[in-house]
Amino acid sequence: MATRTAPAEATTTEEPKKKGKKKLLLIIVLVVLLAAAAAYFLLLRKPAKTIKGAKTAAELTSVSYAMPAITTNLDDGHIVQAQMLLELAPGDTKAEVIKDLPQLNNAAILTFGGMGYSELLPTAGRTQAAVSLTNAFNAVLHTGAKPWDTVQSILFESFIVQ
Repeated sequence: MATRTAPAEATTTEEPKKKGKKKLLLIIVLVVLLAAAAAYFLLLRKPAKTIKGAKTAAELTSVSYAMPAITTNLDDGHIVQAQMLLELAPGDTKAEVIKDLPQLNNAAILTFGGMGYSELLPTAGRTQAAVSLTNAFNAVLHTGAKPWDTVQSILFESFIVQ
């Protein structure tokens, strides 16, 4: 009798192992199929049609230009030292800004020269100075042949008033 019970136990333990292997194989096949479908949609699918006149990613990103530090006298005898980052309009290049750098430095000196220490000390004064400089820089850049570069905003990287 002992010989009969042992083979019966051996067959019952082999059946769940076979079912487990089949489930594992089925799961692996499903994962591979899902990965293949994802690869098809991400890599092999045709790109969407482009719209005429649509801007490319390079044209939509703004260009930045770090101006050299400027140190000049204020209207009331104090000194300002500023390091500025110019954010140009999308599609513009730094070439025109570099070409007009002496005129831009002059515009910055004239703009700061008309301001005083008490005007530039508060944050609102520095914000107003950035707006005034943006207008002055665009006046310089918008001379000559088109296409013109445009300064969208000015970020102060360093701003010291003494």
